[in-house]
Parts: sequence; structure tokens; C-alpha cells
Amino acid sequence: MIDEAALKSYTVREDDYLFEAVRKLSRNEHKGIIALDNDNKVCGTFTRADMVRCSHLMGMQDVKLGDFINREFFALYEEQKPDQVYHSIIPVTDKEGCLTDIYFPPKKEMVKYDFPVAVMAGGRGTRLYPYTKVLPKPLVPLVGEKPMIETIMDRFHDYGPDNFYMIVNYKKEMIIDYFRDADLDYQVHFAEEKIPLGTGGGLYMLRDKIKDTFCLTNCDIILQENLSEIYEFHKESGNLITMITSLMSIDVPYGVIKVDDRQQIVDMIEKPTYLVLVNIGIYFIEPEVFDLIEDNVYIDFPSVIDKVKKAGRPVGIYPITDDMWMDMGQVSSYEHAKEVLQMKLKKE
Repeated sequence: MIDEAALKSYTVREDDYLFEAVRKLSRNEHKGIIALDNDNKVCGTFTRADMVRCSHLMGMQDVKLGDFINREFFALYEEQKPDQVYHSIIPVTDKEGCLTDIYFPPKKEMVKYDFPVAVMAGGRGTRLYPYTKVLPKPLVPLVGEKPMIETIMDRFHDYGPDNFYMIVNYKKEMIIDYFRDADLDYQVHFAEEKIPLGTGGGLYMLRDKIKDTFCLTNCDIILQENLSEIYEFHKESGNLITMITSLMSIDVPYGVIKVDDRQQIVDMIEKPTYLVLVNIGIYFIEPEVFDLIEDNVYIDFPSVIDKVKKAGRPVGIYPITDDMWMDMGQVSSYEHAKEVLQMKLKKE
């Protein structure tokens, strides 16, 4: 029989708001939730795939979950047992359709993919002063004496990648010297900028080195999502670029006023919370993108995305929640990430 904690983690009401359901789904282990109606009967399921399909509506506070649940769901009755291996949670109900238990699928073995990873590591890291007055940002220690960039690459390597292509500029000699002596389970290659080329322009130097689907990441983001699942999503989507985005809450500490074209007040919302999708700086990319980047010309990667869109090629997103990544690009967020990772290490 399902316990109280699991019931709270894996169930929602069909009239709950979409963004609330997405948060609950993202925080539970099996990435699925069960929707109940007002009579406590199972009326649908909502999975990671459903979340991706309705990601364009996540930031809207008044969108209800009920329009997006799968109402043609599969359920087991109390006396039934699964006759095969299922990959999503399944509600177990009594004859009236009320939830009595949840079937949780066995954990599937993680598939590893050896995709190349391009790392943008050439910036000056001014937001991390005073740490970066001496060290380049990639070498700022994060866990013990291990620098943040090595921690990031270790995380990627857990999902399969063996080759990292680091684009360096500022204090590049220190970075190259560090990895020349490092004992790693993967290969680190370097592309050296002579002048700053931006997060897009620096990629041009890798066009003859990367021939397959690859990941582009900033050197100050720790991602805690399953990278293999994101890679699979990208390959299935047909996107030329898939941007990983985060659902982020923004609290407005003032009353927000809406007016009409005559400057008459039509609505007032006191200290609202808005949900927006933000770009966290990690992308899965097809190598055709190199054709849209010029040699030795400064361009940031969002501008490369604009070029891809103007060329009529698909650019999509993979949404995650704000607890599934950590930004280390400024002092306060860096210190928070360092504390979280060190506590996690102690527990292990």
C-alpha cells in the first residue's frame, strides 16, 4: 500500500496549476505523477514527455494541469500484477477507480553516449572577483582542491563523454599547464583564441575536430539532470540545436499594474511571482552549425541561434527546474554551489 510520503510526491489534482505539477514531477525519482479528480479517482498521468510537450506554457500562472494530462492511461487493479516491464509509473486502483497503490518501474540501466563536449573557458570571469584576480575562472577550486571545470567535466564523463574541447584565452597558459599534469580518465584538447571571439565565434576553431552531435557548455554550470536522456531527446527531436532551459521563479516585491490603452487600471496584482524559462548556457548541437560561423569573427552563441532560425532550421528546448542546475558564475552562487557539493561529498 502506498505510504503518505509517496502519495504527496506522486499525486496532484487535475485542477492544480501546470507549473506546480511540473515542479513536483521534476523533484520525484521516477519523473511521473498521477492526477486525481475531486472524488479522489485517478483521471490521468503526467510524465516527463508530457512536460516537454507543454513547456511553452510553463511560465503562465493561470494554466491548469487538466488540459495536459494523459487521460487514456494504463492502470492496474489491486489484484493484478504487471505482465511486462513498464518504463513509467502506473496507478493501481480499486474497482471504483480510487488510487490504492503505485507501480514503480525498475530502474533501467543508464545508457552512456560518447558525444564530444565543447567547453567555453576563455572569459575573464569578472563576476567572480576576487577569486579570478589570480586564477582563471575554470581553475577556481570547487570541491576540495579540484577546480570547477574539472568537476564539470567529471560530471559529463559519468554519462559517457571521453573527449573535451576547451576553448581558452584569458590566462590560458595556467589552464593548459594544469591539465597537462592532471591524471584524468578522459582527454582534454585545447583551442587557443588569439582575440576574444565570443561563445559562438570560438567554436569555429573546432569545425575540423568535431564531426558528430556535441554538447556546448559554459565553464561555470553544474547540471544535475540525466545528460543521456537529454542527448536522446535531442536526437529524437530533429533539432539542429537544443537549448537546456530552466523554469525559474521571479518574485516582484511590488504591486504590478495592468492598464488599457487609455491608461485606465484594469487589474492589480500584489507582489506576484512569475515563472519564466531561462537559458542556462548548455546546448546539444549538430555539426552543421559550424557552416553558420565565420572564421575569426566575434559572435555570441544566442546570435548563432538567430542565424539558425533565420535559415529555417529547428531550434528547440529541453526544460528542467531550477533545482537541477547550479550557476557558479558569480560570488554568491559559487559559494552556494561549493557548500552544496561539499555537503553531498561528505554524505557519500
